[in-house]
Amino acid sequence: MAENSKGSFVSIDFWNTIVIAKTNGDKRAARRIDALHKLAAVRNKSFTQGEITRAHEYASQKFDEIWLGTSRTPNSRELVGFTLESLGLEVSENEQSELARVYEDSLLDGPPELATGVEEAIKRLAGAYPLGIISDTMFSPGRVLKDYLDHKGIGQYFSAFAFSDEVGVSKPHPDMFEKIRSETGTSAEGSYHIGDIQQTDIQGAQGFGISAVLYTGISDTYKNETTADHVCDSWDEVCRKILGRS
Repeated sequence: MAENSKGSFVSIDFWNTIVIAKTNGDKRAARRIDALHKLAAVRNKSFTQGEITRAHEYASQKFDEIWLGTSRTPNSRELVGFTLESLGLEVSENEQSELARVYEDSLLDGPPELATGVEEAIKRLAGAYPLGIISDTMFSPGRVLKDYLDHKGIGQYFSAFAFSDEVGVSKPHPDMFEKIRSETGTSAEGSYHIGDIQQTDIQGAQGFGISAVLYTGISDTYKNETTADHVCDSWDEVCRKILGRS
């Protein structure tokens, strides 16, 4: 166990850090598209694949504007609203909420694959530090991500969670990191956050006063333009940096 490690914490991002975001995305998309077609059919309307693709792109664009511009992530109901707006499909509040639920739960219809080596790394890190998840959410809210982690058998290793749909803000806002620090009863000193995005994970961690680890094993977009304290391209390397073992 790392010396004095229980006085600090390790937090980990979800998308493209614990899981490979693009894997099984087609299955998630198929579930969402099917629900849209069924809702449209009730109103004797139909949409082409191109129209639905553009509607989802519009929702993603709106998400990025709010997420990166205000440090808040729109919830799935808002995002479904943007999708329906693009399609010009008017529905009841209940129908919009039911559709949003389908979008949320589709993660479990097409679960993303775990990053190589992450299961063993999480077990090793949990032996030395209280672990937390800090994740900005889009269509998949915190409750679904927790179900996924439990299904994969690794949810048990985490004692604190900060999901943007639950906290009300997103990284790099310090409240996301403070939730983990508070719930683990630890100090920022000696703590680490592991993630893949410079402006949210790395800047958020460093702004909170903890060491930032840029994980590039899935996405290396920021590898050459980062302020991270450590850059690691594998989970084994992450463990070596944090646990100080060869």
